[in-house]
Amino acid sequence: MPSNLIEIEGYTPNFLKGYEVEWYDLSLEAGRNAKGTMHLSYIAEKYKIILKTTPLFQQELTEFYSHIPMREITVKFFNPFNGQYNTIQCYRGDRKVGMLFDFEGVGKLYDCVDQSLIEL
Repeated sequence: MPSNLIEIEGYTPNFLKGYEVEWYDLSLEAGRNAKGTMHLSYIAEKYKIILKTTPLFQQELTEFYSHIPMREITVKFFNPFNGQYNTIQCYRGDRKVGMLFDFEGVGKLYDCVDQSLIEL
C-alpha cells in the first residue's frame, strides 16, 4: 500500500496492507409515522477508518499500538468517496489480536489486525 494514503498523528506504518472507509449519516428522531412515511433529522456525517495490517511480529505490534493512544487522534486519509484527502479527529475502537506462532529464536507472530479509528 502506498505510504501516503493514510497518516495517524503523522505516522504511517509500513506493514499496513490497506484500510476501509465507512461513511455514516447520523440522524435524530429517525423513524416512520403511522402512515409509513419516513422522517429523518440529519445531524452529522462521520467516518470510520478500519486499518488492516499484515501479520505482525511483537516489535511491529508494539510500535503500531504506541502510535494509537487512548486520546484524540488526528488521522489524514485518502477518501475514496470524494477523491480527496481528509483530516479528521478520531478515537480508537476496541483492540483485539490473535497469536499465530512463537518461533524460537525469531519471536512471536500475531495475526492480521483490524483497528478502527472512529471520527469524534
